[in-house]
Amino acid sequence: MAAEKPVFEAYEVFVQKSHMDHHVHVGSLIAPSPEVALQTARENYLRRDKAVNIWVVPQSQIFAAPYDDDFLSRELDRRYREVAGYTENGRLWRMFKEKEITIEEIVRYVHDRDKAKKQAASEVRRGGESK
Repeated sequence: MAAEKPVFEAYEVFVQKSHMDHHVHVGSLIAPSPEVALQTARENYLRRDKAVNIWVVPQSQIFAAPYDDDFLSRELDRRYREVAGYTENGRLWRMFKEKEITIEEIVRYVHDRDKAKKQAASEVRRGGESK
């Protein structure tokens, strides 16, 4: 009867330097169990530095976002929160208040501007892919 080989797993190590600090990722290690991973992490990552807590998390238990650009892009247009949009919004609002422009014209202007920006961005992406 052959002895079973231990199954090793990769663990991510997080250290908390003081009670007021967040846990910070300090590295990775490979170990056969969480207990051994905790001991190995303590020996490797706390040899010189003091800490109040240490976590070891199996890599298989970490659910991460994909690396594609679309996942982390903004779902809604929130440019109104950015400083750059305030002057344009103020100009459009003054024109609306002075009855020089209707709300439909403002919506059409913003829609056309966004469409042009998206088209320019897609052309830039297509230009980068052909290189």
